[in-house]
Amino acid sequence: MAGLVVPEGLAAHGRGEAFDYILGERTTEQAKRAIEAAAAMLLLAKRPVISVNGNVAALVPDEIIKLAKATGAKLEVNLFHSSRKRELAIARWLRTRGAKGVLGTDRKFSTR
Repeated sequence: MAGLVVPEGLAAHGRGEAFDYILGERTTEQAKRAIEAAAAMLLLAKRPVISVNGNVAALVPDEIIKLAKATGAKLEVNLFHSSRKRELAIARWLRTRGAKGVLGTDRKFSTR
C-alpha cells in the first residue's frame, strides 16, 4: 500500500472534516439530498466513472469498489499530484482488493 498518498493529500483531506464531526457537526438535509442526487446520477448514467485519488484508495478501497460494482461504474485513477509510479500503485492496489478494469493508467489516453 506504500506510495498511494502524497504529503499534500494528507494535509488537504480530512483534517477539518474529522474535527467538525467530533465537535458535533452533523450532515445537513441539503447535503443528504445532494448525496442522493449524486447516487441517482451514477445509477442513471450510461457509462458511469468514479475518479479515485490516493486518499480514497488508501482509506476506503473496499467501499469504493463496492460502490462501483453496485452502480456499474468503472474506477479511474485520477491524481492532482500525479506520477506514473503512483498511478500504477493505486491501480494495482485497487485490483488486489477486487476491482476490475481500472482506468487511468494507459498512456495513450493521457492528456499529458
